[in-house]
Amino acid sequence: MTTAMNTTSNGPKSRLSFIKRHPRWAILTALLVLLLGVGGWIYFMQTRRATATVTTVAPQTAIVRQGNLIISAGGTGTLAVANEIDLAFTTSGQVTGVYVKPGDKVKAGTVLAQIDAQDAQIKYDQAKQAYDELTSAGAIATAQQQLAQAQTALMSAKYQLEYLISPEVMYWEGEVAQGQANLKAADATAQASPSDQAAQQALKKAKDFLGFAQDKLKEAWQHYSDDYVPKTFPILIDRNDKDVYNVPTALEIQLARTAIDEAQKTVNDDQEYYNVLTGSPMPQDASSDALVNLRQAELDLQNAKTVLDGTKITAPIDGTILSVDTSVGDTANTSTVITMADLSQLELDFYLDPTDWSLAAVGDQAQVTFDALPDKTYTGKVTQLDNELYQSNNTSTVQGIVQLDSISDGTNLPIGASASVDIIHARADNVLLVPVEALHETAPGKYSVYVVQNGTLTQRQVEIGLQDQAFAEVKSGLQAGEVVSTGPVNTD
Repeated sequence: MTTAMNTTSNGPKSRLSFIKRHPRWAILTALLVLLLGVGGWIYFMQTRRATATVTTVAPQTAIVRQGNLIISAGGTGTLAVANEIDLAFTTSGQVTGVYVKPGDKVKAGTVLAQIDAQDAQIKYDQAKQAYDELTSAGAIATAQQQLAQAQTALMSAKYQLEYLISPEVMYWEGEVAQGQANLKAADATAQASPSDQAAQQALKKAKDFLGFAQDKLKEAWQHYSDDYVPKTFPILIDRNDKDVYNVPTALEIQLARTAIDEAQKTVNDDQEYYNVLTGSPMPQDASSDALVNLRQAELDLQNAKTVLDGTKITAPIDGTILSVDTSVGDTANTSTVITMADLSQLELDFYLDPTDWSLAAVGDQAQVTFDALPDKTYTGKVTQLDNELYQSNNTSTVQGIVQLDSISDGTNLPIGASASVDIIHARADNVLLVPVEALHETAPGKYSVYVVQNGTLTQRQVEIGLQDQAFAEVKSGLQAGEVVSTGPVNTD
């Protein structure tokens, strides 16, 4: 009981009696409690404001850095040759020689194989002899003599017509014919350019001249009847003792005109033939017997040479023999017997997934790694890209060709070797890069990012260039080392 009473006397009653005895300490204690309360409230509000500022910054960030951005498409391919050539005889016969084997390197013009050429050689010699006879110096001299004779015959035919119709009539007939040709040409020019004053003036001049020449021709025919006939042709006495002149008949005049036309054609033909013999090209419309015979002799010689050349297989390029499928004693026809290629020009037949169609184009650079040489990378360029998908085993692929750059390290890969290929469609080297998650499209083709500065976010417009699924090239608006937000942003 005594202990309990002592304990109770030291409780609230004791503290109250203490305050009554010491009032200064009570005031100090109250002030201390008030200060602690105000300080706690200030700390709470500051902590709350600090937390609100941090929430404006997304938890994910990235540093703007410099690097390379490459847009590419990956696929597979097989090694091929750019210029593989199948060779065959162009005529049939027994093989008399095979001079190469697979792997041999040959120069252009090298004879690779041959068949019996005896009959072909005889026919060629005969065709060449016939052609040489037609084009010899003696043949040229004969052609020149025939041309001179044709020209003399033409002059005689003209003299005969001139005698029959008079030189004056013949002259103005020629002028009328020339005037008609000039008028036709001038009329065509004027119709093609109706607003061309010079063309219209030329047309009028041509019409005026033709009219003048026609009038002069009428006068000439009148002079022919009045003056030329009495002076030129003999007088015939008819039964009534009337003078009648032996005037040429219309038939005689027409025959004289025909003789001129024929003589002129002979001169033209003989001139063409002589020109061809002395180096001019063969006219496409040649119809004279001499030119037809010469053309046939040329064709016979060409055909005979083709047959003779066809008894040999000659390398058309510098290259390597890939295969030989004939032996001495075999009977050859026109099927392929030798295959060769220029192995210095290699290419890769490649295949891409259809989803990468837009990531490849002719002219793109390529990097190739062969399965047999995984530690070496070769370069090349896309030279062909098919515009249709390639279908195989219910699978669609994009197919194309990469022309490989020269392989100078001595590597000897077999044709058909498998490889992987990366088509470099676009690239930007040593540029500023940001993750695509940092971009905010503000308008079509316009972007901004949120830059972290002193714990807060600042929106900034940027110019974007090349971009792939992960990164974008920054052309302006940012500097290397700056920090950007890549997560959700609360700007409230």
